Amino acid sequence: MGLLQKACETYDAMAHRVGTVYAEEKEPLAPVSHIMVRAQIEITLNQDGHFVTARTVDKEEPKIIIPVTEDSAGRTSSPCAHPLCDQLGYVAPYDAKKHPLYVTALSDWTTSPYTLPKLQAILNYVQGGTILSDLSDTGIIQCKPNGQPSDEKLMVRWVVNGLGAESSGPCWRDQALMASFIQYSSFKRKDIPDHLCMISGDMVSPARQHPKGIVPINGNAKLISSNDNSGFTYRGRFADDWQAATVGYAASQKAHSALRWLVANQSVSFGGRTFLCWNPQGHPVPKVHGAMARGKNSQKAANPTQYRQQLLEALSGWKHDLPAQAGVVITAFDAATTGRLAVTYYNELLASDFLQRLYDWEDRCCWENGPYGIQSPSLFQIVNFAFGVPRNGKIETDDRILKQQMQRLVSCRIDQAGFPLDIARNLVERSSHLLLYEGENRQKLLFTACAAIRKYRYDQWKEEWDMALDTNNTDRSYLFGRLLAIAEAVERSSYRTDEGRETNALRMQKSFALRPLSGWRVLEERLEPYYKQLAPGLRQWYRKQAQEIVDMLSSSDRNLNQKLDDVYLLGYYHQRAYRNGKSDKTEETEGEV
Repeated sequence: MGLLQKACETYDAMAHRVGTVYAEEKEPLAPVSHIMVRAQIEITLNQDGHFVTARTVDKEEPKIIIPVTEDSAGRTSSPCAHPLCDQLGYVAPYDAKKHPLYVTALSDWTTSPYTLPKLQAILNYVQGGTILSDLSDTGIIQCKPNGQPSDEKLMVRWVVNGLGAESSGPCWRDQALMASFIQYSSFKRKDIPDHLCMISGDMVSPARQHPKGIVPINGNAKLISSNDNSGFTYRGRFADDWQAATVGYAASQKAHSALRWLVANQSVSFGGRTFLCWNPQGHPVPKVHGAMARGKNSQKAANPTQYRQQLLEALSGWKHDLPAQAGVVITAFDAATTGRLAVTYYNELLASDFLQRLYDWEDRCCWENGPYGIQSPSLFQIVNFAFGVPRNGKIETDDRILKQQMQRLVSCRIDQAGFPLDIARNLVERSSHLLLYEGENRQKLLFTACAAIRKYRYDQWKEEWDMALDTNNTDRSYLFGRLLAIAEAVERSSYRTDEGRETNALRMQKSFALRPLSGWRVLEERLEPYYKQLAPGLRQWYRKQAQEIVDMLSSSDRNLNQKLDDVYLLGYYHQRAYRNGKSDKTEETEGEV
């Protein structure tokens, strides 16, 4: 019940925003006994319930808040009317099943002690039975030859004017109307026996059904449901479904409304799985899948010192906005079927722990990213390059793989688990086939792989890898990676223009990684024609660099032709970045010394 308790806590903390804030968010926080829907038709009436005008609601307009009963909020195929705003099939008087249900629901509210003048005006108009002809005459709908609308699922919303400045206007923004229905709904439930609410711990009226639509992409899926009486959902453990979990009606409404609001405004979805991270008191929280830096902290970091300083500034900024003792909730939702919503991940942390774990991840999973400076790749970028397939210049990952692997990395980041070996290996394997990637994807893949290798090696063996060339590093794989970069640089330096050709080094990259000594001998032979095209000073500089590395390899007593470890990519990246940071003129001068 931790998730629902935190959702209720969020609702209570955000009570001042209930039903009032539209412009700042994608969706407002709906009151108890209300849901969010998208309307297609708006009808304006006067104070007596006479038709004034109607219009089609633009698709870009936000969803509206409408009152619902416990049954109508979870309706599927069986007819069940909302008490105010509903589909044309309920509001118009042509359906002998649906329309009477709507009139009864609206009449009961209108004749209750909690009625308002706006309700009587709408009821008068509905009972007049002219809605289809009015909408048809104004060109809002098209009717079939039998007089029925061509689309009976169009949602109708109401505007009532002429009731004074405080009472007139849209029904979906009327706070008095919302309060009226909450009181009316509570009045209708007064005869239901109280049970223990497992969320609040109070003896209250229990919910018979629980709302759906927490996650828009899984609109009909519910978190709490027990309508499978013929299967084994609860049998064998409980005699009746209510014994498994009794949740108060108010607590259920608050929790589901808060979750729906949070998902609409703060969540992110990957492969159909929705990830949500929030603070119940409404403090801003960094995205669990992205970078901590924001605003001025997102500037380019040219060296590790600047990068760490930016991280510390970002951490300090978040600590200022998010008190250390505040709570942070991280959860993920997914639906295996259309009717069941699952919580696939859940964790609660103190803000201080949460922020520190984000900081630690970005401090260790980072690398130099060309013109963008030192960065930490997003979790999505790691998964996409580890499991995706290049197609038409883009990297595409199957949704089923994407959502599973994203959750693994979220858990790895939040729970401080070691970087997954299979993801690191996949990135190394793909980075050993750079020839398959085009444009900026080649650089992104290599940068992502190096960041992942750095993180993995720290997690496994507490190795610290610098992000600059280390000429004193004698690791065999690292040295061969440097040689591969030199072979590539020699060939590219001989090109008179950007010919679009791929170098022998890239063509042989995979075989070089499997049998590096043999691969280097082949590359050396193929480099001779390219050496001859270079200026003498530049040629001497490259030969000197390669010979120094070969001498360091020769002093090793290990089998030089064994398969290279993942750090060969670090050596390759370092040597290539070192070469890109120097001009040919500089190298020519150094070669002549």
